Amino acid sequence: MSSDSAVFLKLGSDPVTPGDVVGLADGRCRAMLDSDPTYLQRLDRGAQIVERQLAKGDALTGLLDGTHGRPDTAQGLMQRHATANEGWLTDRESAAVLAARIAVLARGYSGVRLEVLSLMCEMLNLRVLPRIPASTPGSSDGGLIPMSYVASTLTGRREVSYLGRIVLASQGLMAARLEAIELRPKEALAIMTGTSMACGLACLAWDRARRLSRFATALTAMAHDVTQGNPRHFDPRLDGLKPHDGPRVVAQWIRDDIEYAKRSSESPPFNDPGVLRCGPQLLGLLVDANRATADVLEVELSSVSDAPVVHPTTGELLVGGNSYGAHVAFALDGLKSAIAAVVGLLERLLALVCDPEVNRGLPRDLVADPEAGRPGFRPLRSTAAGLAAQARKHALPGTGFLTALGPEHDLPCPAQLSAIDSLRVLSIAETVAAIVALGMCQAVDLRDGQGCHRRANAMYGAVRQLVPTLTHDRAQDRDVTTVLELFRAGLLPLGKLA
Repeated sequence: MSSDSAVFLKLGSDPVTPGDVVGLADGRCRAMLDSDPTYLQRLDRGAQIVERQLAKGDALTGLLDGTHGRPDTAQGLMQRHATANEGWLTDRESAAVLAARIAVLARGYSGVRLEVLSLMCEMLNLRVLPRIPASTPGSSDGGLIPMSYVASTLTGRREVSYLGRIVLASQGLMAARLEAIELRPKEALAIMTGTSMACGLACLAWDRARRLSRFATALTAMAHDVTQGNPRHFDPRLDGLKPHDGPRVVAQWIRDDIEYAKRSSESPPFNDPGVLRCGPQLLGLLVDANRATADVLEVELSSVSDAPVVHPTTGELLVGGNSYGAHVAFALDGLKSAIAAVVGLLERLLALVCDPEVNRGLPRDLVADPEAGRPGFRPLRSTAAGLAAQARKHALPGTGFLTALGPEHDLPCPAQLSAIDSLRVLSIAETVAAIVALGMCQAVDLRDGQGCHRRANAMYGAVRQLVPTLTHDRAQDRDVTTVLELFRAGLLPLGKLA
C-alpha cells in the first residue's frame, strides 16, 4: 500500500537499484519523472520519431514476426498476445514489474510519450495495478505475453487490482481519477518487450533472499547455543585465511549472535558437526550470490531493453538483442541454487537438534515429556525434509533448458522462469526456516535457557509471545504460519542485514 509519508524517487537518466524497485513496490517510494527540460526534450524527440514513422505506415512492430514497414495497431498487438491462463502475480509482484518497466522506458530511448509514462507512474503510486499473468513463454522476449496485459490496462482494458479489489481497468482508472490513453503501436510494444517482468520479480527475490540469509544465520547461532557448540569454530583468524566476502559477513553475524567476544577463551575438547562448522561457508554463498544478483539487476534496470531502440539524438532506429535477459537468468539460477542449499542446511540443523546422539543431552525429537511417548518434532522434521526436496527441484537451472518455437530461429530466454522459480524456492525456504525456528525455541525451553546468548534469547522471546511450548499433541500448522508471518512482517529480531 502506498504511504502518505513516502518519498519521491526520480526516474529518468539516473541509475535505478533493486532497492528502489522494492521501495516502489511496497509503496515506501513514489515514482516521479525527471522534470529537467533537457530530459523532457529528449523524451519528446523520441516520441516524434515514432510519430513520423507511423505517418509513413510503419508501426515499428514488425520485429516480432520478421516483417517491417507495415501498418499495425496497438490494440491488435495487445490482443494477439493475450494468451495466458497460468494464474496471476500478487499486487506486490505486479507493482515491482510495473516499476521496473517504468524505469527502463524513462531512459528515453523507447519513443514513448510523456503522458504514457506519467500515467504509468500514477497507476503505480495510486495502486491501480495491472493484473499480470504468471506466464513463462519460451521466446527471446519472454515478457511479450504477460506484459501485453500491462499495456492493455493503460487503455482501460482488461483488469486491475485497485486498493486490493479486482475490477475492470476502466473502473479502476476512473476510481483513481485517472484517464485511459490510446497507445501507439510502438508504445504498446515498448511496454511489452524487454526484461522488466523478470527484473521486477528478481528485485523482490533479492530483497527476500537478503532477509533469509540473516534469518538462517540466526537459526544457526541458536543451534550452536542449544547444542552447546564450540565457539572456536568461528575464530576470526579463519576468515582471513579464506576471505570470500559472504562467509566473512556470516561469520561475524554468528560471532555477534553467540557473543563470541566474551567466549574467545573457551576451548571445548570437541569439534561440532559440519552443519555447524561449515555454516558460514554455505550461508555466505547466499550472501555473495545475492550481491552478484544485485549487481546484474542494477545494470539491467538502468539499461534500455527495447527492440527497436529509438535513438532520440540521431533519429535512428536500432535493432539488436537488448530485450534478451541472459544475465538476469544466469544470476537467478545461481541465486535459487544458493537458496536451495540453505534450505538443506536448515533441514540438517533441525535434524541435529532432534538427534540425541549428537545434540548433547536433548531428548529425541525435542519431546517435552519423553515418558509420554509422543512424536514431538518428528512430523515437522518430515515436513522440512519434503520441502527441502521441493526446493532442490525448483532450483534446477533454467538457462539453456527452453526450446524455441516456430521457424524463426528464435533464441529462448528463461529469465522469467528463473525469476518465478526463485520466488517459489524462497517461499519454501522461508517456511522451512519458520519450522526450524520453532524447533530451536523448543530446544531453548528444554535447556531452560542455559547456554543461550543474545540472538537465541531475542528470537525465543519474539516467538514465545505468540507460540507456546509444544508439550502435547497439537496441530502445528498455525504455529508455522505465525512464525512465518512474524518474519515477513519484519518482527523477528534477526539482527543487522547485509
